[in-house]
Amino acid sequence: MPRAAPRPAPAQDPHLLRAVCDSLSAQVLDAALGEQSDPEAAYEVVLPGELEQTRLGTLARGLALTPFETGVVALALTTELYPERTLAACATALQLEGPYAGFLTPSLCRRWLPDPAGTDVAAFQPGSALFRYHLVELGQSVNASVVEALTPLRLSAGALAYLRGDDGAALELRSVAQPMPSGGLLSDSQEAVVQTARKHLSRGGSDRAVLLYGTQTAAMRSLAAHLLADQTGSALLLDISALAARPAEELNVILRALERSGRVNAAPLVLDATGDAPEGQTLDDLTGRVLEAATGLCVILAADPLPLESARAILPLEVQAPTPLEQRERWAQALGVSGDSSLLRQLGDQYALSLDRIDTLAREARAALPGNAPHAARLDRAWEAARTANRRLMGSLAQRIETRAGWDDLILPAADRAALEQIAAHVRHRSQVYEDMGMARPGRGRSIAALFSGPSGTGKTLSAEVLARDLNLDLYRVDLSSTVSKYIGETEKNLKKIFDAADQGGCVLLFDEADSVFGKRGEVRDSNDRYANVQVNYLLQRLESFNGLAVLTTNMESSMDIAFMRRLQFVINFRAPQAHERERLWRGAFPKTLDTSALDFPKLAAADVAGGNIRSVVMNAVFMAVARGVPLSQPLVEEALHLEYRKLGRLVL
Repeated sequence: MPRAAPRPAPAQDPHLLRAVCDSLSAQVLDAALGEQSDPEAAYEVVLPGELEQTRLGTLARGLALTPFETGVVALALTTELYPERTLAACATALQLEGPYAGFLTPSLCRRWLPDPAGTDVAAFQPGSALFRYHLVELGQSVNASVVEALTPLRLSAGALAYLRGDDGAALELRSVAQPMPSGGLLSDSQEAVVQTARKHLSRGGSDRAVLLYGTQTAAMRSLAAHLLADQTGSALLLDISALAARPAEELNVILRALERSGRVNAAPLVLDATGDAPEGQTLDDLTGRVLEAATGLCVILAADPLPLESARAILPLEVQAPTPLEQRERWAQALGVSGDSSLLRQLGDQYALSLDRIDTLAREARAALPGNAPHAARLDRAWEAARTANRRLMGSLAQRIETRAGWDDLILPAADRAALEQIAAHVRHRSQVYEDMGMARPGRGRSIAALFSGPSGTGKTLSAEVLARDLNLDLYRVDLSSTVSKYIGETEKNLKKIFDAADQGGCVLLFDEADSVFGKRGEVRDSNDRYANVQVNYLLQRLESFNGLAVLTTNMESSMDIAFMRRLQFVINFRAPQAHERERLWRGAFPKTLDTSALDFPKLAAADVAGGNIRSVVMNAVFMAVARGVPLSQPLVEEALHLEYRKLGRLVL
């Protein structure tokens, strides 16, 4: 599709356009009265020459309207500006009673406007410029047998607003579009993306487009604003997901108005396709339709590269958060700290924030402290501010678990404990290893994935809590029952939301019973098998590109997919505790405030139960003691233990 060149600024003199319409209304009234006195005579309306100097002239040039189509728009505008005279003329011509009973019709336009070129024949067809650009609308015919003669013709609200002097977004677009916000601070790595995009656009102008993709929506908008800052006209941000939710008829009107606005103003357009598509739909096709309707420079924002088919040359560019080093430098500058402390390094490594967001959080941190607060206190406060901000981002996507357990609460074999400490070391020092020592994996995230397998109650979830608390991060449990959906593509969409939010940092993801999602891929026998395998493929890819710590637990390690196991850095097999470990678990399960002198812990440790079952027994025993009003005793604990055995379906000895 050929692209329109930028149009000159429209005339800003509304009085000239009103004078033109005033002249037209007088001519229309004279024609109607003349026809009434002499039906055999032909009365024509002549468009004033000053029309070229008005906004209507700009509109006609931008849309390449024929003189007849321009006259139709002029007559429709005249009925809005001078309704008394114009509608009275229409009523007279249509032989309707009452000054306001008349209305402009296609047949009246043909009668009054000279058209020696014969373009009036196709002017009111569905594909004509009048309807393609949503300039006019046809109402309900008064008489079905004479449709054209008695069908009201009126100016569209968007065209009317423009002709009256409204230079904002087209009226039809305002439910799905807004003025593009100004851009924020860009890091050096993001500025390099802007320069690459500028070079691409400079080679072809409006025949080219840029696709910015990634999880950093705010950063992509900021880059788009900087990219279009030197263009003529105010850029417009159009929400594709909001557009997709509109009924088909309204959607077509918006697309026609979008093309009209682009050809007249040639303003740059930013298409935001990062939102969620309505159920059962994708945003790809609609984004392509909008791209074809737009005529100015276009920048597309999406979470992933979109398979767009367009006549434009589209350059896809990935937008990432500032590098850990860039974030670290910004934190130091915003907090007024110096040096390369471990907490400052972790702030830049653990979180993926824009420079503007870092400045905001740093101001919040400094405002909560006295001006002479030490550097360590500022860093601690900044860490909490960043972690709290991520909680708002995660929202209800996953369940946040309060982490109260520490290393002393873990009773594990020395090898398992050492593996957990190594996981914490990987998270804490990964920037030093990946950046300073050059061990980063090109094209991959810096994810750390660990699988905890073993029987229920052996400490898998507790170990995840200990890791999160040691790293001063939030622990989020992913509810797979609400994540997995029977609808095709919905499971991936739900998981994507979780991973994208967690990528901002400040949290550990815990997938309980992970074998239900990360299970082995099977032979494809039907469509269900195919899409089940697609889910596993997506999870493998997304887990590898994740920028944080993911802990997965399962009772059935053998059911996990082999390719998934290869992507794990750590696998810890939790086993049932031995007798000496069970004694420590029994002693640590009771609160320090309870008198446990009457309990025989070595005897209790002889019961072959896991740590989770021990905590359940202790809880039941305490409730039984309170309910009966008796002190805690060995027989009471053994009674609670027998109840736990029955629950497990095991023989009580």
